[in-house]
Parts: sequence; structure tokens; C-alpha cells
Amino acid sequence: MIYGTMLLDTDMELFVAALSQTPVLVWQLNEHDMYVHVDSGIILKFAPDYVQIRSVHGLKHVACYPRDHCEFSVRLAGGQRTI
Repeated sequence: MIYGTMLLDTDMELFVAALSQTPVLVWQLNEHDMYVHVDSGIILKFAPDYVQIRSVHGLKHVACYPRDHCEFSVRLAGGQRTI
């Protein structure tokens, strides 16, 4: 778990984040096996093998991230779940 965030593990958690348009953080392992933040945005679509994000870098920037190599989380507000 990334400190200050809630990991989105299940399809239901990803669905709720997508439906509520909650900004999602995308984390990926680097060469030292440490998770680094690689993107943020709104979930447009998800499937068993990937999550498609509309990045905060612009409305036209859309990226797909593999679920088996990335983690997705939302920021916690005051120790509470945000979704």
C-alpha cells in the first residue's frame, strides 16, 4: 500500500472510482522494485487485463496500463475512503 492512498483491488472498486470520476493514481514498479507514481487521471474504461486513464495532462491524453504490472489507488481524505 502506498501511504495516504487506498489501493483499488477489485473490479467493483475500479467501477466506483470510474463512475464517481474520482482521480486515480497510477503506480508502476521501477528497476529497483519500488513503486513510483507514473500518472494520474480519471478511469475511462477497465478490463481484466488493463485500465484506461484520461490523464490530468490533458483531455486528449489517454493511456492504458496493464493491471498485472501497475497498481491503482485513490488519495485518502482524513483517513477515510474517498469512494
